[in-house]
Amino acid sequence: MFEPTFHARSLRAIGQDLEAHGITQFNLTSSENGYLVRELPRAVDSNASRGLIGKRAGRNADFDGPAELAYTVETIERLDEEGRAKRDIGNKLPDFFSLSQCLRAVGAVIDSKRGQLLQLDRNAEPDTVPSIVIHYQSSTGVEIREVHPSPNVYDYSVHMYKSRRPETDAMDSDGGSTEH
Repeated sequence: MFEPTFHARSLRAIGQDLEAHGITQFNLTSSENGYLVRELPRAVDSNASRGLIGKRAGRNADFDGPAELAYTVETIERLDEEGRAKRDIGNKLPDFFSLSQCLRAVGAVIDSKRGQLLQLDRNAEPDTVPSIVIHYQSSTGVEIREVHPSPNVYDYSVHMYKSRRPETDAMDSDGGSTEH
């Protein structure tokens, strides 16, 4: 059965894990068992980055190659539960620029079109607006490629947040307090 938020939830959970690993540029492909993520080499400014290659959150400083991570449905469910537990602790506004929120928003775009994700690429080239490129199969079987620049993804994230919290919008527009 199709779950209307499958890609949004799955991609947010994967994004949270990639954030924990310090991975920001990658290719994600759909597989039989879930998703495979391949980290892309970072553009390195040799003068500014000497000695920093391989130093990422949760990674060995001597690491000398891009990471490859596999995400099964079970792994994604576990990551989603862990993320939900962390989100339930506070009542703060999410970081709409975070990788997890950006992936969630792009996943929601795919879900809204009843598509099936084939591949997702996030690669920020120097002197360009970062974007997320998605390849998905539509419900009619057509393969589609879309480029989503970061400003658009941010707007999707904010819209999703506001659509989930109608009581907050009503209080803000009335100038009312946030007391419950």
